[in-house]
Amino acid sequence: MIVISPSELRGNLKKYLDLADKERIIIQRGKSEMFELRKQERISEDDYFDNPKNIEAIEEGLADIKAGRFTTLDPDKTLWENIL
Repeated sequence: MIVISPSELRGNLKKYLDLADKERIIIQRGKSEMFELRKQERISEDDYFDNPKNIEAIEEGLADIKAGRFTTLDPDKTLWENIL
């Protein structure tokens, strides 16, 4: 973990952006404010799609579809008739 000041970050932004991939970077502003600089693969505000388990389940479902492992429902039958 590296703790730096905002002015240090401004002066060496590229250096700390590169380091954030491997190291935890904390920016200390004053005595009571701290911020963390970290790399993210993608930015989302959706808690469902930010969960790696959900993404894994979606990817498994897509692989099943591509491999032909799915059931087509008959719209003329009820759900129970389709299942049984």
